[in-house]
Amino acid sequence: MPFLDMIQPLLEQKDLSSPDALELMAWLLDGEASDAQIGATLTALRIKGASPIELAAFATALRERAKRLDLGDGVVDTCGTGGGKSSFNISTAAAFVAAGAGVKIAKHGNRSVTSNCGSADVLETLGAKLQEDLAKLERIFKESGIVFMFAPVHHPGMRHVGKARKELGFRSVFNQLGPLANPAGAKRQQIGVYDSAMVDPMAHALAKLGAERAVVVHGEDGLDEISPCEKTKAAFVLNGEVRSTTIGPSDFGLQTIDAGALEPGDDAAENATILQLAISEVDSKRSKAILPSAAMAIWLSGLAPDLTEARLMAQATIRDGHAIEALEKFIGACSRA
Repeated sequence: MPFLDMIQPLLEQKDLSSPDALELMAWLLDGEASDAQIGATLTALRIKGASPIELAAFATALRERAKRLDLGDGVVDTCGTGGGKSSFNISTAAAFVAAGAGVKIAKHGNRSVTSNCGSADVLETLGAKLQEDLAKLERIFKESGIVFMFAPVHHPGMRHVGKARKELGFRSVFNQLGPLANPAGAKRQQIGVYDSAMVDPMAHALAKLGAERAVVVHGEDGLDEISPCEKTKAAFVLNGEVRSTTIGPSDFGLQTIDAGALEPGDDAAENATILQLAISEVDSKRSKAILPSAAMAIWLSGLAPDLTEARLMAQATIRDGHAIEALEKFIGACSRA
């Protein structure tokens, strides 16, 4: 299909059908578009806003071209779009707490977007080498129960749009697609988004993609996480059904905390230290900041019947040293891979 025919509906503020959206994204990811055409497409989508049908089709194209891992059923991903209010690496810390509680974690992430360091940056600083070999990644997961999948390794088609995205300088639909294209095919996910308007469309896209148990969240304080300080807009996906609501610390049996607990460090080394403290000092302000996200991951896995019980499990995991042990086990597995 000629380029203009593909994007004409977008220029007219109309949604693409699923087949047309799939064709458009395949064309971008296969390197057939010029930078000007990529820029025009992303600009048109930014102005219109991607529909759930478009997001699901775009993510399908990305998944079909991904270097995938086979980790079995029941894995959980804690990730986000980035671009929210700056904080330390809450979702990464929460992943290790959940892993310490017995959750199988297949975390998909990248380098920083708005924070001083993203999940990849802080894990490298902690001593976890970013792996490109899929067999090694599967061994790390088998040994430690957690794996980190570095997005550029698993989605090579993204290199074709990188230059245009950088030159455009604004957030594009690709910021939404990363969390929708977990290379392990995780059907249980906790996704943080930088804009409250994205919560429901992302949740409906997850439903169309076959998510079993997932939640999309945006804190009223701007966090692309479950906020421990304010209310959080949340859309739950349970076996194809979407339920939108608002949750807060009280839903986990917690008090709100001061926003100062979220402050990131000045560099990757400081953020690595903050993460270690958050998952090892149960009564610290950093630890309290990650409890809602850790509890949600535990609940999504099915290991706890409700959010309060999941929070109690998260606290016990930190207090008993299992969270920091999960981090150490993961780093050790990475070094031996």
